[in-house]
Amino acid sequence: MAEGGLATGDESWKVQSMALKSEGDEFFRSGKYKEAVKKYSDAIDIDDENHLIYSNRCACYLKLAEKSRALRDGEKCVTLAPKWAKGYGRLASAQHSLTRYADAAETYRKGLKLDPENAALKSGYEASMKAKAAKAMREAEEKAAAEKEAQEAAEKEAVEKEAKGEKKEEEKTEEDLLGDFFGDITATLEAKAPPKKELLPQDKYKQQKLGTSKENIARLLQVNYAWKNLNPFNVMMLDVDANIEDVKLRYKKLSTLVHPDKNLGEEDAKEAFDEVKKAYNVLKDKDQFTYTKSLVEAGRLRGEEVYKKDKEGSIEDVKAKEVMKVFAEIEAGRRKAEKNKLAHKKRERAQEDEEQDKIMRDYKFNKEWEGEERKEKRVGNWRDFNSKGKKAKK
Repeated sequence: MAEGGLATGDESWKVQSMALKSEGDEFFRSGKYKEAVKKYSDAIDIDDENHLIYSNRCACYLKLAEKSRALRDGEKCVTLAPKWAKGYGRLASAQHSLTRYADAAETYRKGLKLDPENAALKSGYEASMKAKAAKAMREAEEKAAAEKEAQEAAEKEAVEKEAKGEKKEEEKTEEDLLGDFFGDITATLEAKAPPKKELLPQDKYKQQKLGTSKENIARLLQVNYAWKNLNPFNVMMLDVDANIEDVKLRYKKLSTLVHPDKNLGEEDAKEAFDEVKKAYNVLKDKDQFTYTKSLVEAGRLRGEEVYKKDKEGSIEDVKAKEVMKVFAEIEAGRRKAEKNKLAHKKRERAQEDEEQDKIMRDYKFNKEWEGEERKEKRVGNWRDFNSKGKKAKK
């Protein structure tokens, strides 16, 4: 800018672009997002390297639910200003709106590396982690339902084939023979492919000391164990970096330690064994493992924030406490939903009972009414008969 606020020829286009941006900002603050987008777009036509304009237009697109456009502007903003933490927040918001929760969490994490104390990035990261966990759970439930449906269909088909007596082996058509030919080629190629790296238990978990049977039974059934054991990693004494082979090996060791047959003098051994088995059933499922891991990570992140704010106790204790809270919140929500479901069913039953009672009352009333009406009719007929008889005698 030249003296006195006048722009030189070289700077005039930037001034014009910023003037349009300012007009867009006014529209945005007034909730006129479409008008704001128009001004920001005009500003970008003049200066397409200003990350602030892309950031603001991204916010407008999010308000207008134009998610894909918001994503493109967020990506452009980060590309132009990779050191600007707020830009990662914009991009992550767009990713979250598109249900790309894992991407959003990673983008928020990158922003927090640049600005660890940014409250918006922290809350956004936690929200994305929770959404990611919920999405993983939904997908796991849908997958389980689909597998169950497929299994039931296969069983039904097998029963139908057996009932029809379809035991004859059909002659192979030319197409079948070609299928076998190409199948053999595929099998040969797969045989020649390099073997996949075998997944093995990690040394740190193989060498970890687990304690005695009595110690583990006491640990698994400690005060409030029903809440503390909601975290299967805690039950199995594993961290989230464990793999499926670590889980299998740990189940073998712990189940042996607390098995009722190995602890005949311990009345609580069976209950402790059930806790281990329940945790194992969760962690051996890939989708549930991922979901549970995301809950632990979300709790630890929340613990770090609490520790930075309060500075009380050790950071590991604070993180462990927050992890337990996350699992408790999920369980409390599940129980509340179950309670509401039961209450709804109870209301429906009460309503059905009331409707049934009404039907019975109406039925009885109609029956009684019909009975009274017939009685009155009979009495009336008798009176008419008597009246006619008396007139005839006269």
